[in-house]
Amino acid sequence: MEKAVDRGIRTGVVRDADRGGRALRVTTHPEAGRVVLSTWQDATCVSTVRLDRADVVELLTALGAALLPPER
Repeated sequence: MEKAVDRGIRTGVVRDADRGGRALRVTTHPEAGRVVLSTWQDATCVSTVRLDRADVVELLTALGAALLPPER
């Protein structure tokens, strides 16, 4: 994940593995207790999801589960 600081707000960027110019940006907004996931195509934001801090734990759990091999 690339790391950046945008206007003093911490962000990270994950590039799409299959689609050029597509990226997921993760931006923290501690003053609002939110983390924002935004999908970018080149320089255009095409969607956002605003997560409460507690929902980030659920997202991390889901991502971790996605890495596990399927149950047999």
